[in-house]
Amino acid sequence: MTKPRYTLPRSSSLKRKLLIDSLFSRGRSIVSFPLRLVYLPMDYPEGSPYLVGFSVPKKKFKRAVHRNRIKRLMRESFRLQQHQLRLPDKTVMMWIFMGKEMPDFDLVYDKMTLIINEFNDR
Repeated sequence: MTKPRYTLPRSSSLKRKLLIDSLFSRGRSIVSFPLRLVYLPMDYPEGSPYLVGFSVPKKKFKRAVHRNRIKRLMRESFRLQQHQLRLPDKTVMMWIFMGKEMPDFDLVYDKMTLIINEFNDR
């Protein structure tokens, strides 16, 4: 049995404006406060099984340092739990932080686990 690689390659990051627009117009969402997952199964040319993005609103966190820290926490939590996802063919997803206070890693990890479990049940 091969050991899973816990990496989050650059090729799996969501960058295209067209994909992001279609994700928010037609995607479904799962919320476990303070995290929200917006996802949409769709076909895209990249070879990765998923494209993922992370977002923190500037309205709630004015300083870029705080937004970047929260995004770093979300990326790390996703990187450790990505092998638990049971995805349809190819999926585009965006993780959004909706809280008003700076979270700690345990909170982000636990809420992301709840969302991933609900995603797998759908």
